[in-house]
Amino acid sequence: MKRVWLLGILAVGASACQSPNFTTNDRSEVILRITKVQGVSGTSSSDFLLSDVLTCTNAEHTDCSVQNDSATLTFQVIPKNPNNTLGNFDDVTVQSYKIEYFRTDGRDVPGIDVPFAISGSMDTLVPAGGGSAGASILMVRHQAKEEPPLRNLEGTFDPGSGAELLTVEARITVFGKTTAGKDVSATGSLQITFADFGP
Repeated sequence: MKRVWLLGILAVGASACQSPNFTTNDRSEVILRITKVQGVSGTSSSDFLLSDVLTCTNAEHTDCSVQNDSATLTFQVIPKNPNNTLGNFDDVTVQSYKIEYFRTDGRDVPGIDVPFAISGSMDTLVPAGGGSAGASILMVRHQAKEEPPLRNLEGTFDPGSGAELLTVEARITVFGKTTAGKDVSATGSLQITFADFGP
């Protein structure tokens, strides 16, 4: 019994001394954060995105085009240890991103329930020590609007019914390296509602 009791005490002590995940998920001295995500539609931006699956200039749908959608990300680099002073070797270059789409009802089959995941390259320098930097990424590519399930929404919007809307969470993961060559990553999200909004 004493041995079991001692093992239990050791296990509790070990778990109490473990570091939070965010301090151990990479080997860098800093944390990369996405502090803001804004969807961009035309000339306006907001904390969500209304994505028109088919952009037309007339009600007859005789002059239409497919347009991609973008978002702006704001980054910040902070030290894992608040007592550390950061230098140029702790600056982060964000090199790539991945976007995955999810629905709240759990129906998440790419190409059927949600668009396929996408990835892209970036080259954004984020200074260490609390400064911020911004970058633009593609949230929804042209190709996604020409494939199911977004293509299925064309010509179906009925104002007031809500039946032909598709709302998803776009989960954004960015990957980068510090100047010292250590890997970092960060995540953010943006709500997107797809429909054939008109005119």
